[in-house]
Amino acid sequence: MAVQELAGPFLPKTTQELVRLNGDNPRFPLEKRQLGLHLDKFTSISKGNEKEKKKALGEVIRINGDNELLKILSIRRAAMLKEMGACSVEMKTAGPLALHLSRGGTWENAGICLHPVYGFAYIPGSGIKGLVRSWAETVWAQAQENKKKAWNRIDDLFGYSTNSESHKFTSSKRETPGWRPEGIDPEHPASAGRLVFHDAWPKKVWPCLEVDIANNHHTKYYDGGNRSGPGDWEDPVPIYFLCVRSNTLFGFAISDRNPCSDDTLEIASSWLVNALQTNGAGAKTAAGYGRFFATGSPRLSAPTVLRRQEYELKLVSPAFLAGSNQKQRDCDLRGATLRGLLRWWWRAMYAGKIGLKELRTLETAIWGSVEHASPLYISVRHKDGGSAIQYTNSKHFLEKHGISSRTEGRGRTTLGLYYTTYGMAEKGGESRWYRPENSHWQVVFTARDSWLRTEAKLGIKITADEVERQASAALWLLCRYGGVGAKSRKGFGSLEDISPSGINSLDDCNQLATDLASTCGIQTPKQEVYGPSLETALSMEDLPTEWYDPWWTCHMIGEALKAVTKLLDKRDRPALGMPRKDADRGRFREKRHASPVFWSLSRHSEGKLAIRLLAFPSPKLPNTDESKKILDNFVEYVKSEISKRSKKSAARSQKRPPERKYIKSEISSQSSQSKPAFDLGSRPACNQVVEAEILSETTKKGKLKAKHIESGWIGHIIDTTPGDVKPGQIVELFVHAIHEENKSVSFKWTAPKKIKPDKSRPGKPKHSRSSSRKRR
Repeated sequence: MAVQELAGPFLPKTTQELVRLNGDNPRFPLEKRQLGLHLDKFTSISKGNEKEKKKALGEVIRINGDNELLKILSIRRAAMLKEMGACSVEMKTAGPLALHLSRGGTWENAGICLHPVYGFAYIPGSGIKGLVRSWAETVWAQAQENKKKAWNRIDDLFGYSTNSESHKFTSSKRETPGWRPEGIDPEHPASAGRLVFHDAWPKKVWPCLEVDIANNHHTKYYDGGNRSGPGDWEDPVPIYFLCVRSNTLFGFAISDRNPCSDDTLEIASSWLVNALQTNGAGAKTAAGYGRFFATGSPRLSAPTVLRRQEYELKLVSPAFLAGSNQKQRDCDLRGATLRGLLRWWWRAMYAGKIGLKELRTLETAIWGSVEHASPLYISVRHKDGGSAIQYTNSKHFLEKHGISSRTEGRGRTTLGLYYTTYGMAEKGGESRWYRPENSHWQVVFTARDSWLRTEAKLGIKITADEVERQASAALWLLCRYGGVGAKSRKGFGSLEDISPSGINSLDDCNQLATDLASTCGIQTPKQEVYGPSLETALSMEDLPTEWYDPWWTCHMIGEALKAVTKLLDKRDRPALGMPRKDADRGRFREKRHASPVFWSLSRHSEGKLAIRLLAFPSPKLPNTDESKKILDNFVEYVKSEISKRSKKSAARSQKRPPERKYIKSEISSQSSQSKPAFDLGSRPACNQVVEAEILSETTKKGKLKAKHIESGWIGHIIDTTPGDVKPGQIVELFVHAIHEENKSVSFKWTAPKKIKPDKSRPGKPKHSRSSSRKRR
């Protein structure tokens, strides 16, 4: 839709003619418009049309800010803060920052807090004051021995009003008790606070915005209108919104109305730093949004009222991760994604143990809801493991991983890897990006006490330790049997095992769920299974293989899936997931159902891979009893098929070494005692397709340079470089020449031309007729 059409409902015709709103007007190009004005006045979409919203938001983020203007404004602001004697703190966003999603405007749950005059994203001082006060009252004050002194200091710094503070006291009308102790009254019934919290402005660079996505898979369940429970047959509902990119630097400032020589500003800044690092700012903080990290700022240790647990997640197999755009930049593990996966596995612990109504109530107490804040905060930060790589299933890629493009037997069949990566390499479109194995992230759980809301006057307390244990059990299940990203049920995105205290098996997870239900007074008779449940799950634990390469292993999973599916009766095959062409619509009512079978990979001795499998009988495929019967046979077939293929590979490896050559980074997590039978750091060979990293330096003639991943040899690319190639990107190149003397190499983008041999004269090249005449 043209900008002039969008502006029609908001601006008079005379004004439209004055500014001449159209996309081609050089006086008002899209990149130079005021972001807030464009967002609020010049964009409009149909309500509920998320595709239209995504497209419109994509235009919004193209608007570039003026860094020179921000520099001038920052100098003026710094002089003002210095004059007021303010204490300044600089902090960076550790993840995306969502601010004022429901702000007034033409958007619904997609807005962003923008400066009304200049248009850059900022954090209002009122919001900063609220989050700092919340930290001081619910965390800092609870850890102080002298409660009266602590609360009097909070009242002095933030102010007190009888009407606005009444909800903080315990009352018979409240579902949960208040956090302010009874009997500690303020010294002054009504007073203004000493602290002044200034707006947080971006520092140095105009903050960049990006389009993010929230993908709700169980809308009816969360609304309370779904009686069949949350299941894998529901359609996800994507919602797009704006946020500030990670690693954006903001400047915070606090000043004192009554400056004196005490430690007021020092302790207030420490509250600010801890609140931003632990709880975050803005919306969706429980899912990792709005988290900051300090850059040389004051820091306090987490008080005992909070329970903090840290884990390292490392990939065993590549993961097809993505955000709203499915590009290289958003190919990363997001906090919201991880939180959604953990909720799924947590529900699997309780399905079949407690009723649906009790499940929804207990889930709110652990994970929160729209009406009630979550007691559990999740922070995810990518550490290392290489940059994202674009997937290709080309012949060269297959040969690199030892996969033959020739099909077994007669007829044309689909390769196993094509089967397990269906939809990841689009013909005529852009293929998906993935994170390679050994990429890893730091995950931090921060939990506080929670309350289960009941019909009694006050709810039942769930301690911070118990909240954290519930999340850790869900993470253990995810790492052991699940995965992250697309195709995670086919072996991709598998994670290394973690070791939470007291959780080592499925029985431990089941017992943990039973104990919490008993503590909360929830009766646990056998319930009808309304979704994936550990109670009825069928497992195949650690089936060892002779394979090292996760790509090859996922290819073998695909081959095994094809073979086992053929053994099943056609009318039973839809029990492995929908849609399916041969589905019996009378027997299987659902049009969509994710696969009830989870494949995952793990590393074992000498770096070899093992395969796990967990299958959940589904009440929709077509019912729980029939689904269990079909999956029982499926698991037995799989054990036999995988063992047969692994033995076949082992027999081949005795005759000749494996063709697969691993990259160093792919086995960096193996112990020093592991001695896999493959070559490390081998030099490239002419006409070979290799992986190389584009370097920032160029030759004197401007040619790009690249580094061979396996050997580290560096060389230039001799032919024309295609567009959109950036330094640090991993690409596939042809080796043009090898220079042994200085250990360098030259590359080409295009394949070398080959002369077809003349079949009538073996060993002789086939020449054209014209060249033969010249020779005669």
